[in-house]
Amino acid sequence: MKNIDITSDLHTDFIYKWFKDIYWTNWVLTQTWKYLIIAGDINENIYTLKISLDDIIENTTYEKIIITFGNHDIRELKVFDEDFNINDSISKYEFLCKYFHNYKNKIHVVDVEDFIIEETKQIITWNMGWYNYTINPIDKFYLEKYFQVNFDKMSFWFSIYNDKNYIKFNDKIKWNLEFSKYLEDKLIERLEKLKEYYNNYEIIAVSHVKPSNQLEKDSKFFIEYSQELWEEIIKNKDRWVKEYNLETLYWNAFFLNNNLSQIYEKYWVKYAIYWHTHYKGSEEINWIKYITNALWYYGYGN
Repeated sequence: MKNIDITSDLHTDFIYKWFKDIYWTNWVLTQTWKYLIIAGDINENIYTLKISLDDIIENTTYEKIIITFGNHDIRELKVFDEDFNINDSISKYEFLCKYFHNYKNKIHVVDVEDFIIEETKQIITWNMGWYNYTINPIDKFYLEKYFQVNFDKMSFWFSIYNDKNYIKFNDKIKWNLEFSKYLEDKLIERLEKLKEYYNNYEIIAVSHVKPSNQLEKDSKFFIEYSQELWEEIIKNKDRWVKEYNLETLYWNAFFLNNNLSQIYEKYWVKYAIYWHTHYKGSEEINWIKYITNALWYYGYGN
């Protein structure tokens, strides 16, 4: 992938507030290569999202900027979206895909169609993806049974995951799991059509969500507990909720879709690019190289 720069989780309100513009030291836009992938969480405000992409188009020499969206981009906030007659997150997602695909002949939305790089025989495919609570089944069982976790309502003990307040579904797609399955089906359909290319092209899958909970073992986004530890925890659950990071374990369910790695393996994906966890790193699992690169955090001291 030496011809592609990658980044994500720009959250450009933060960049504009603290750094004034998008082009401060150590940001990813080194323009080393012809292509840039941005995999989601650019900005919740459609106007600011457009300004951010305009900034990149006007101040870089990338031949194409390949994007997908993230949970922040499709958060339904009427104060931002009423001019576009957007009433829910699904319609906002569909609007963003349609509006920004081929925007100024520079932006390619991978949710809409694959991007083929003939000179290096690479195909960039897929869409933003969505979380589906596929954490360790043991963890899931104990969280639901003893800590009042309701993943559909995004509730845990005394807290609610932020997306509950901002993600609004519609009559077509009513729950996180329905949205996740909807996007998984689109991925499978896309990869089925690419079978004829497998022998001669590298398949690069881009998503926003983390495709396997076996990734990031050194980060706070990898936590799995044994049944023995859980039995110890529930003996005094009020004491151990914070000490054993149970709230973080619960949050992990909304960063993750383990089905994706299984689909990638079935269809011989070579590289899987993801973000959402604000982590930087790469590792190989079953021949697939997983890469995450939220580089803007360098400027924040991380």
